[in-house]
Amino acid sequence: EGHSPHRPWIDAVKIACSDCGSTVSRIPDVGNAWLDAGIVSFSTLGYRHDREHWAQWYPAKWISESFPGQFRNWFYSLITMSVALEGKPPTESVFSYALMRDENGEEMHKSKGNAIWFEDAAEKMGVDVMRWTFARHNPASNLNFGYGAGDEVRRQFLIPLWNIFSFFTTYASLDGWTADDSEHLPGSEESLPEQFTELDRWIISETNQLVSRITEYMEGWRVEYAAQALEQYVDGLSNWYVRLSRRRFWKSESDADKSAAYSTLHYSLTTLIRLLAPFVPFVAEQMWQKLVADVDGDAPDSVHLADWPAAVPSLIDEDLSRQTQLAIRLASLGRSARAQSKLKVRQPLAELLVEVRHDWERDALPVIEQQLSDELNVKGVRDVSGSGGLLSFVVKPELRSLGPKYGKQLGEIRQLLADADAAGIAQKAESGQQIELGDFTLEPEEVLVERHAAEGYAVATDAGYTAAVSTEVTPELRAEGVAREVVHVVQNLRKSAGLDISDRIRLAVTASGGVRDALAAHEAYVAQETLAVSVSLEDEISDGASEAFDLDGEPVAISLAKVE
Repeated sequence: EGHSPHRPWIDAVKIACSDCGSTVSRIPDVGNAWLDAGIVSFSTLGYRHDREHWAQWYPAKWISESFPGQFRNWFYSLITMSVALEGKPPTESVFSYALMRDENGEEMHKSKGNAIWFEDAAEKMGVDVMRWTFARHNPASNLNFGYGAGDEVRRQFLIPLWNIFSFFTTYASLDGWTADDSEHLPGSEESLPEQFTELDRWIISETNQLVSRITEYMEGWRVEYAAQALEQYVDGLSNWYVRLSRRRFWKSESDADKSAAYSTLHYSLTTLIRLLAPFVPFVAEQMWQKLVADVDGDAPDSVHLADWPAAVPSLIDEDLSRQTQLAIRLASLGRSARAQSKLKVRQPLAELLVEVRHDWERDALPVIEQQLSDELNVKGVRDVSGSGGLLSFVVKPELRSLGPKYGKQLGEIRQLLADADAAGIAQKAESGQQIELGDFTLEPEEVLVERHAAEGYAVATDAGYTAAVSTEVTPELRAEGVAREVVHVVQNLRKSAGLDISDRIRLAVTASGGVRDALAAHEAYVAQETLAVSVSLEDEISDGASEAFDLDGEPVAISLAKVE
C-alpha cells in the first residue's frame, strides 16, 4: 500500500505456487523489469535450448517503441545483453517516436478530461484519419492529437482524394467507360500513344516518379516523407490535372482525347490507391472495389492482395515535370495578379505577361501556354523577360534598423540606394541575399522595396519571377465575361433544382441592355456549357426552377426546366 511494485517493497509480496502450494519469493537475480526485458531476444526464442531456431530470428529486423524512457532503459538493456552474449546488435532497424498529447499540447489524463480513448476516436474520427494523422507526422516531435486535427486531415487530404475518385466514377458511369476501354499504357520502353496530351504525359510521369519515391521512403522507414509526397501528388492531381482536364470528360471534341483522359486518370488512381493501401487501408479498399474489383473479374479481390506498383522508366519525363512546375508557379503568380486587379475570375482578360529567370524556362513557355491560358482565363501568354520589366522599384533604407547601426553614415547609404539598380536590389532582398552597397553590406530586411506596376497591368512577383495580367477589358471581353457569369448562375440553379449533371434542360434568360446583347452573341456557348437544348431570350419558363439577380447593375431572370 502506497509503494511502487519495485525493490525493496516487492520483496514483501509472496505468491503461492499453484503446483506445490509453497510460498514463492521474488527471484533475487532480477534487478528490475527493464533488465529482465533486455533478454527477451534470447528468452522467448529458445536461445539456451534450440540455438538453430533462435538464429533464424536473430537479430530482429525492426523494433518500435516510444523513445521517452526506452533509450535509457529497454533499448539500452537489449543492446547490453546482446553485446554481452553475442557481440552484435539485437535489431537491424529502430523506429521510435515521441509522445502523443492533446490538441493544446497538454498531457492526456483521464482526471483532466482530455484523454481520448481509441474506440471513441475510431467511431468519431475514423481509423484512416487516425492512421494518416500518425503517418504524416514527424515522429521525433510530440503529436498533438484530437478531433480538430482529425478534421483538418480529412479536409486537406482525404476529402480531395475522395473527390477525385468521385469525379472519375461519376463521369465514367455516365459515359459507360470501363477499364476495357482504356488506352494502352506501356509497361516497358514503349512510348505513349499520340492522343495523350502534355497534361496526360505529365501526370503519368509524376505517377511513376511517385512510385519510385514512395518505395524508397518505405524501404527506409521514412513513413512521414512518403505521406508528404502522397499529399503533394494528390494536390497536383486534383488542383492541376483534373481541374485543367475537366472539360475533356464531358465536352471533349474528340473520342480519342476523352478516352486518353479517362485512361490517364484511371491509371493514376489505381496506382495511387495501391501506394495508399498501407496508410489508409479502408479508403483504399473502397476505391479498389469500385474502380477495379467490381469491373475486372481477373483482378485481385482486394487492394491488399494486389502487387505493389513498379515504376516504368520510359514514362518518366523530368523535363516535362520541370515545365509543369514552372506553369504551376506562373499560374499562382497570375492568380495573385488577378486578385490585385479585382476583376472576377470568370472575366476573360487579353493576356498574361511573364518574366522568367532561365533560358530553358523561356523555351518552355510555348509548351505550357495553353495550360496557363486555361487556368487564368486569358487569351494569350507573352514573354517579356529582359524587355525592361513589368514593375518599377523604389528602394529606401529601413530607418529603424539602419539608423542605430550606422548613425551619420545613413545619408551616404540613402544616396547609394538612390543611385543603385533598384530592380537588382529588390531581387536580392526578395531572395533573402545580402546587398553589397559601396563599403556597406546590408541585410535584406534593412531595405524597403516599393513596387509599382506598369500602367494597365496588375503585377505579382516572387523570387525573380513576375506575372502580370492586362486590366483593360474590351467590350468583346466583357460580353464573354457576362456569358460566363450567367452560365455560373445556371449551373448553381441546376444543382439546387436537383438535376443530374447529364440532364438536358430548356433555358430562358430575361435581360436587357448589355447583358442581353452579350448573351445573344454567346448563345451557343451558354447552351453548350449548361446542356440546354434551347435558349430563349424572350419568354420565361413557368414550370421549372427560377432565379433573379443583378449583373453589372442590370436585372437578370433565369428559368429552366428538365427535358424528359
